[in-house]
Amino acid sequence: MTGPVWGLLGPATLFSERRTRTLGLGAAVRTFNDLAVPGLGGVWFGKQLFLAILGVVVAEQARNAGRRIQNIETANAIEALACWLALNSNDWKPDPRLRGATKMQGKTDLSFANVRKSNFYIIQPMRMATVQPLLALALAEASSERFNAFHCTSHGLSFVNTACSDFNPCYYSKGILEHLVGWAKDEHNNVKSSNNLQKALSPLVPLSRSAREFLRERLVQNTGDKGQRRRAALAWVDDLHHISQPSITWETKPKTLEDDHWDDLHAGALFFTVRDAAISVLDRLEAHIAHQSAQRFSLDEPIPGPIASEMESLRRQAQVFLDKRHDPSPGELARAFCRECIDSSDANLIVNLVRRDDRVLRLRGRVVLPGAAFRGDQTQHPNAVSAPDEEGAETSDPLTIAWPVGISYRLNNLFLLNLDLHGKLDEWLGRSTTNTGDSQ
Repeated sequence: MTGPVWGLLGPATLFSERRTRTLGLGAAVRTFNDLAVPGLGGVWFGKQLFLAILGVVVAEQARNAGRRIQNIETANAIEALACWLALNSNDWKPDPRLRGATKMQGKTDLSFANVRKSNFYIIQPMRMATVQPLLALALAEASSERFNAFHCTSHGLSFVNTACSDFNPCYYSKGILEHLVGWAKDEHNNVKSSNNLQKALSPLVPLSRSAREFLRERLVQNTGDKGQRRRAALAWVDDLHHISQPSITWETKPKTLEDDHWDDLHAGALFFTVRDAAISVLDRLEAHIAHQSAQRFSLDEPIPGPIASEMESLRRQAQVFLDKRHDPSPGELARAFCRECIDSSDANLIVNLVRRDDRVLRLRGRVVLPGAAFRGDQTQHPNAVSAPDEEGAETSDPLTIAWPVGISYRLNNLFLLNLDLHGKLDEWLGRSTTNTGDSQ
C-alpha cells in the first residue's frame, strides 16, 4: 500500500480573503452540495464538531445552574479559547485549523466575561460551518437551524465525554467539562496553566482514537438516501487516501458510488463552473471600472475585450451544463440561470449579473457603479471558489488533491476529515504530531 503524496497545492493558497456573491443561486448551491455529501456542512476536521457541541453542553449546564448565557456566545468563547491556547503554544504561527491569530495576539485576559465579547474573536468562527452536521449526525437537536435553539443529544454528550476522557482531570480533580462550566459561570479564570485543557481543546491536537472512532460511527449511521450517500462518499475518499496520485475523471465512476450520485456530482460540478464563470465576468467588469477615472461603466459603451472573453466562456460553460440534461436543483433553478446566460444579449447579461450581485457592483439606470464591497482589480478571482450556502465553510484552503474542476468542496472536506479520523491530517498538512501533541 502506498501513501499519499502530500501537498499537491502549496501553502500559498492558504488564507485568501473572500467576498460572498450568491447571485441568487443559494438554493441550487445548497442542493448540489448536499447531494454530494449530505449533512457535512463546512466541516473538514473533527475538532470543529467537538468544540461546537462542547459549547452547547457547557451553555446548557451553566444555564441549569442559573447562569444566563446562550449557545452561540459560549461556543464562540470556547472556540476562541481553544485557538488562543493553540496559538500561544505554537508561537502564534498560522495554521489552517486556527483562526484569530491577528485579532487575539496580545490579549491576555481569558476570563469568560472577556472572551465571550464579540470583539475578542473573529466574526466568522468555525462554529458557523457546523450547524448542519451537528443536526445531521444527531449530536444536537432543534426545531430550526438556529444555533441558540440547539440542545445536546445523548450522542452529543457521549461524543463530548469520549473526547474529554483522555485529558481528565485537567485542574486538580476537575475534568474538562466541569472546569469549563465553572469558567462559563465566571467562577474562575484558570484556563492558561493546564496542559491537559490546552491539548483537549487545541485544533492542532487530533481527537483521541476513541473519539475519532465515535465520530466515524456517526458519519456512517442513518438510513435512507442521505445516509447511504454519505457512507458511499466516505468509502470513496477512504480509497483515495491510499493512492499516491489519484486520477479522478468523470469518465470513470468510483465503485462505491451509485449512478445517480455520480450524475448529481457531475451536474453540480458543471453548475459550479458556470457560477464561477459568472463571477469571473463580474470580476473583469470590476477591474475595468477600477481603472476608469469616473469609476463607472455605461451599458451603451462597447463591451471591452477581456469582459467579452469572460462572457463567451460563461456561455460555453452554460451550454455544457444544459447539454448534460440533468438538473436536480429546486425548480430547475440551475438550468434557468444557464438559459438566462445564453439567451441574453451582452448588455442584458451584464444587467442580469449585476442585479444578482448588487454588493460589489450595482446598477443605476444604464450605468454600472461600485457597490459596498467593491475592491477594484481582482487578480486572483477569490470568489470563484466560494461557497455562499454555508457561512464560514471555506475561510481556509487546506492542501488538496487534484479533484475534477468544479466538484463540490464537500468532497475535499470529507477527504480531509477522513484523514483526520485516521490520525493522518498532520502528515497531510506537512507537520509532525510531535509538534502539536499526541492525543492517543
